[in-house]
Amino acid sequence: MATLLLRSSSRARTRPLEWIRSADSPIHGKGVYARVDIPAGTRIVQYRGERITKAEARRREKLRLARLARGGDGCVYIFQLNARHDLDGRIRGNVARLINHSCKPNCRAEKVGGRIWISARRDIPADAELSFDYGYGFKEWRQHPCRCGAAGCAGFIVNAGQRWLLRRALRAERAAR
Repeated sequence: MATLLLRSSSRARTRPLEWIRSADSPIHGKGVYARVDIPAGTRIVQYRGERITKAEARRREKLRLARLARGGDGCVYIFQLNARHDLDGRIRGNVARLINHSCKPNCRAEKVGGRIWISARRDIPADAELSFDYGYGFKEWRQHPCRCGAAGCAGFIVNAGQRWLLRRALRAERAAR
């Protein structure tokens, strides 16, 4: 069950609603879809997980890479919270971890009061797959191929502000061949 933050007069309250569902995705594995039309600006679902230190996040990343090398699940579920802590979303019941990346996303991740919310960037029609920009840095671009299929897809999951570096690197590789 998803959670939506509703505003009533001056106070905010949380009430569970049936806004989203998970299902197979053409982007990657499972995805999250709108059950109903979702207006722009709506906080759709909270990204939940275990709060961990940066050192623990690095340890878990090494385990993830080893799992990937063995042919296992290479999905990343760790969100950066702040300079000291991250949030590991690899927990049961965190449907938000199934939201896939897109180079043309319809959602965004927002940090609000130490929590991460997935919010609608624009109106999202019922049955549309939800997506957001994972915001990975350029440094490890080869580890994260993109399968979003959006017009102008960068080919790798790199945050929008660094995609020019990716395009430059890819052009240099083509020129060197």
